Amino acid sequence: MFSIVIIIVGLFLGVRYIGSVIHYNAVQPAEDAPPPIRIVGDLGFFLTGGSLLPLWNLDATTVMKVTWSIEKANPQIKSEDDYRINEQTIAADVSTLDGTTKRYDLGTAMGCTGKEMNEIEDHKIMLGKVDCNDALTGTRFAAFIQKGGFRIERYDESSKDGSIKTSVLVEL
Repeated sequence: MFSIVIIIVGLFLGVRYIGSVIHYNAVQPAEDAPPPIRIVGDLGFFLTGGSLLPLWNLDATTVMKVTWSIEKANPQIKSEDDYRINEQTIAADVSTLDGTTKRYDLGTAMGCTGKEMNEIEDHKIMLGKVDCNDALTGTRFAAFIQKGGFRIERYDESSKDGSIKTSVLVEL
């Protein structure tokens, strides 16, 4: 009886480990893993509870992709003398593993360009960045996964002393 329990626990942990490795490393299914491997990995991942550490992390929300929306904040302003003509609204469309996409409005800044990515940087999985450069200020947005949680942060650089103020805008 004891050996049967050991075998069942070993099989469960093996399927959990292999499913988790495939699930977390094949973030972009079409590019990172062939469909049969991805399906088997996800099936093992979900059948065994979803997370590699189920007692500490229930893995309720797995963010797959972040897409940036950068638009003019004040399209009605036509005068070049009004500084608000260059203001842009920043929003992030966050797509999760269950197929839903939710938009988060992140505020305004000037001179912004965004990029989607999937790279490891400073012990974080960076899913996207927006860099905003104006003559007086610098603002950045970063969307990343760290320690099992997803965050979007805003970094505002002071024009007086160069210090950076960090604000957490989204936390899942």
